[in-house]
Formats: sequence, structure tokens, C-alpha cells
Amino acid sequence: MHCPYCVSDINDGAVVCPVCRRDLYLFKPLLERIDVLEKQLAAQDGVLTDLREASAGIAVEEAGSSLEDETEVLPGAADWLSNWLAPLALLLLTHGLIVVVYDLNTIYLRVVSLLIPLPFGLLLAARQRRPRWLLAFMAISMSGLAVLGMSVLTSLVDGTPILPMGLREWREFIEYAASIGLSFVTGLIIGSMSRQKARVQRAAGLSVALARLVSNGAEKTDQFQAVVKRFNDLGGTLTAAGTTLAAVYAGLQGVIGK
Repeated sequence: MHCPYCVSDINDGAVVCPVCRRDLYLFKPLLERIDVLEKQLAAQDGVLTDLREASAGIAVEEAGSSLEDETEVLPGAADWLSNWLAPLALLLLTHGLIVVVYDLNTIYLRVVSLLIPLPFGLLLAARQRRPRWLLAFMAISMSGLAVLGMSVLTSLVDGTPILPMGLREWREFIEYAASIGLSFVTGLIIGSMSRQKARVQRAAGLSVALARLVSNGAEKTDQFQAVVKRFNDLGGTLTAAGTTLAAVYAGLQGVIGK
């Protein structure tokens, strides 16, 4: 132990400091008590460390399970009716009103056709994860049937051929269908981003609590999470913007380029 007067290193059993020759009789019980308290505090620190590690393990497992891939769910009959058949029917109705009834410029039809599929794709992907192959089929089939149905309506009114004649008409047919399909895909991407954001927010509470429990570096952890979130959001936003631009180009360039 150390002498409380001269801080010299002395024998634990000494009652008089051999250096400064002062009596340690009154201080020795106090020093022994302090030593016992230090040992108890060290033991409590060890227990607290074990509890932190156990809590950290539980938080990691919960955070990991919350961020695991979701189970892919096939759309039910209600999903097909509300998110596939509904936009198809609206596109045909819009074509009938703009082209057949009011005989307006087809550019109005192209613009409206870009807006109709997007919210239905968003609603379809925002609730649950869907198989990608099925989403691709829904986008392709809906856009193809929409353009084909418009061609049938035009044929019934004007007596024109249902299927395109010549490469130019086929190209416009495909471009128009692609613009509708890409609009639907843009909605799917935005809906998926919204669903992923909700999942991340649910897991954020666990991860932040874990960081604050394990170490004092919660601020750095929050900054790291913010950077990762920005990159994820940026990637999804760029993808959605790309499909939107592609849809606009495919839908309008055939009309504007004439």
C-alpha cells in the first residue's frame, strides 16, 4: 500500500511508515475499507460488462432478423383487380374519351398514360414484397394489352387495322407500350423504396440503442447510419428517375418527333 502522508510504497501490514515515521494506525482501517470497495466496484463493473454484451447480442439478433429479406408474397385476386386490371381499364377509358369522344391531340393521351400506371405500381410494391418475375409480367402484360385494346377501339371507330402496319407503326406501338410499362415500374420502385424505408426505421431504434449500450460512440454510429441511408435512398431515387425519364422519352418522342 501507499503511505497517506508521503505516498511511499510500504508493506500492507505496517502500522508506522518506515520512510516518514508517521503512525498509520488511524488510517489503516480506512485504507482497507477503500481497498474492499474498489474490489467490489471492479466486480460490479465486470457484471455490468457481461450484461452489456448479452444485451448487445440480443439487440444484434433482433436487428438482424428485422432486416432479413422479406418473404415474397404472390398478389391475390384483389391485388390483380385493383393494381393491374384497374389501370388497364383506366387507360382504355382515357383513350376512348380523348381520342374517340373528344378527338383531342394524342399528346394528351400520352401524358395521361404516363401518370395512370405509376400510383398502382406504388401501391402494389409498398405493402409487401412481390416476386420480380411476376411484377415484370404484370408490367409487360398490362402495357401490351392497354395499347392493343386502344388499337382495337380505334379500329372499331375508324376501320383501321388492329395490328400495326410497317416498321414505323410497330416501333410506335412498342414505344408506347414501353412508356406505360416503365411508368408502372417506376411506381414499383418508389413503393419498394417506401417499404424498405419503413423497415429501416423499425430497425433504427434497435441499432441506435445497441450503439449507445455497447460504447460511447453513438454519435459516430448515427452518422454512419445516416450516410448509409443516404446512399440507399440515392440509389433508389436515381433508379426511379431513370425509369421515369425512359417512360417519358418512350411515350412522347413518337408524338413530338413527328
